[in-house]
Amino acid sequence: MGDWDDAVPIKKQTVFFFARGMKTLWKLLGTEKNNILRVFILLISIQFLDLLSPLFLKLIFDELWVIGVGRKVSSTAIWCISAMCITQVLSIVIKRFFEEPLLIKSILRLENWWPVMAQEKLLELSLSYHERENTGKKIAKISKGCEKLLDVITSLFWGLLPALFYLVLNIILILTMDWMLGLLFLLPLIPAVWINLKSYERFTPIWEEWEKKKEIANGFFCQSLVNVQTVQSFVRENHEKMRLASIRREMEIMDLDASLAVQKYFLAMGFILRIFFVFTIAAGVLFISYGWSTPGTVIYIATTGYVTIQHLWEIVHVYTRILRNIVAAERMHTLMGEPVEIKNMPNAITPPRFRGDIEFCGVTFKYAGQERKVLRKISFAIEPGKMAALVGKSGSGKTTAVKLLTRMYDTTSGAILADGADIKTLDRGWYRKLFAAVQQNVDIFDATLVENVSYGKQDASEAEIIQVFEAAHLAEVIRDKNRFPYGIYTEVGERGVRLSGGERQRVGIARAYLALLGGARILILDEATSSLDSEAERAIQGMIDKLRSTLAISIVAIAHRLSTIQKADHIYVLEDGAIIETGNHEKLIRQNGLYAKLVNLQTLGELRE
Repeated sequence: MGDWDDAVPIKKQTVFFFARGMKTLWKLLGTEKNNILRVFILLISIQFLDLLSPLFLKLIFDELWVIGVGRKVSSTAIWCISAMCITQVLSIVIKRFFEEPLLIKSILRLENWWPVMAQEKLLELSLSYHERENTGKKIAKISKGCEKLLDVITSLFWGLLPALFYLVLNIILILTMDWMLGLLFLLPLIPAVWINLKSYERFTPIWEEWEKKKEIANGFFCQSLVNVQTVQSFVRENHEKMRLASIRREMEIMDLDASLAVQKYFLAMGFILRIFFVFTIAAGVLFISYGWSTPGTVIYIATTGYVTIQHLWEIVHVYTRILRNIVAAERMHTLMGEPVEIKNMPNAITPPRFRGDIEFCGVTFKYAGQERKVLRKISFAIEPGKMAALVGKSGSGKTTAVKLLTRMYDTTSGAILADGADIKTLDRGWYRKLFAAVQQNVDIFDATLVENVSYGKQDASEAEIIQVFEAAHLAEVIRDKNRFPYGIYTEVGERGVRLSGGERQRVGIARAYLALLGGARILILDEATSSLDSEAERAIQGMIDKLRSTLAISIVAIAHRLSTIQKADHIYVLEDGAIIETGNHEKLIRQNGLYAKLVNLQTLGELRE
C-alpha cells in the first residue's frame, strides 16, 4: 500500500485525475450510492429554485418598465411576487428537511463504516504485510485517509457542487437573456481562474511539504510519550522539546510566508472579478438607454452576479482542496485491493476430527522481496501427544518455522501436512484454532486482566477462569490489592504497562491454557518462560506436564533454557535455515555437535552467575 501522503505531481492533477478520483470515490460509497444520488438530484433542484427568485424579479421590473410609473400594479407582477415567495419556501424546505438530513445520514454512516471496512481488510492481510508496515503509522494513515474522504464528500456537496450548479445555470440564463452582457460577465472568469490555478501550482508544493513536516512533528510528539520512561531515564526531556519546537518553528515560517504571498494572487483575482462586474452593470445601464437590453435583465445580473463571484471563489478553493484530498480515495481503494496472501481456497476443508499428526515436508521459505532463504528444505514431524523443540542460534529460522506451522505465513515451496492434508487446503479459521501460542513478547490489550486471559475463549466459565489463574500463577499476583485493587477485573493499561515482563508472560500462558481447555490441540511455546523467575518457571513446567497428561496435547517449544528443552521427545537443531541435528537431549549431548555446544555455553553462563 502506498503512502497516504504521497504527493501527486501538480501536472497530473488535471480534470482527468479529478474524474478518476470521483469514480474511485463512487466505488467506496458502498450501500450509500442511492442516497448520494438522491442528494445530487435534490441539490440541482435547490439551485434551480434559488435562481427562480431573481428571474421573477427580472419579470417584475420588465413589467414595471412597460406599464410605466404611476400605473396600477399588474396581475403579472403580483403573480411573480407570489411565485418568488413559494420558490423561497420550497427551496428551504427541500434543503432542510430532505437534502441535508439525507446527506448527513450518509456521511455519518460512511464515517463509521470506512474504519470498520479498513480494519476488516487489515485483519485479513498476512503477518508479513503488518511486519513491513509500522503499526502507529498504519493507524494514523487509515484515520487520516477516512477523514480526507469525508472532507471530499462534504466539500463536494456543501461547497463545489452547489456553487458549480448555480454558476453554470446562471451563466446559461444570462446568455439567454442578453448574450452581449452575458459575454461581458463571463470573460473575466477565465483570467481569474487562471490566476488562481497559477497560485495553486506555486504554493501547493509548499503546503505539501508543510504536511510532511506536520507528520514528522506528530511522530516526535507521540514517540516522546510512548517512550516516556526512556526519555526521563536519560534526562532527555529538553532534547525532545527542542526537537519538536524546531520543526514546529520551520512549519510556522513556511506557512506564514506562503499565506502572505498567496494574498497577492487573491488580490489580482478579486480585482479582475469586481471591476468587470461593475463594468458589466455599467454596460447594462448603457444598453437600456439604447434599448438593447431591459432593466429586468440588468437587475437580474446585479442580483445574481455578486453571488456568482462568491461561488467562483468557492469553486476554485474547494476544487483545489478536493484535488489534494482525492488521493485518499485512491489509497483506500488500493488498500481494499491489497491481495490477501493467507486465505482459504474456494473449497477449503473442515475435517470432522484432528488426530494430531503434523509433518514438514521439504519446507523452504523466504520473505517477499528478499533473496535469502530463511528456511531451506526442512523436514520433520510432530507426533500426537509428543513434545518437539526447535533449537538454534538467533536468526536460524526457529520462530519462522512456528509461524509457518500456525499458517501466519505460507511456505515458498514444500508443504506442511496436518493428518496428511496440506494445511493450505484446510479451513484457515478451523486450522488456526488448533493452536494455543505463548510468545516471548505477549500481546496485551488495554483491558482488564480477565478480558486478556479469556480473549481466545470469551465464554469461559468461572471455574475455568479460576483454574487457569491458579495454573499460570496469576492468582498469587492479584492478591496484591495495591496493584490489583479490582482483582481480575483490574485494567492493565496499554500494552500491559502495569504488568511486569513475567506477569505478561503468565497472562499469555493463562490465555493459552484456556484455549487448550476450549479445544486447541497444539501448544506453542516461543521463549514463553524467558521472563519468569526460577520458582515460577518450575511451577509452569509442572503445569505443562499436567496438561500433557490430562489433555493429550502436542507441544512445540522454542527455548534456550534446558529445563524446557531437555524434556522434549524430539529436538531439532537449526542452523542457517536447515536442520543439522535431531534427537532427544541425551542423544544430542553424546553427538557433541552444535546442540551440545549451546548447552555447554548456557551451563557456563549459569555457573558464572
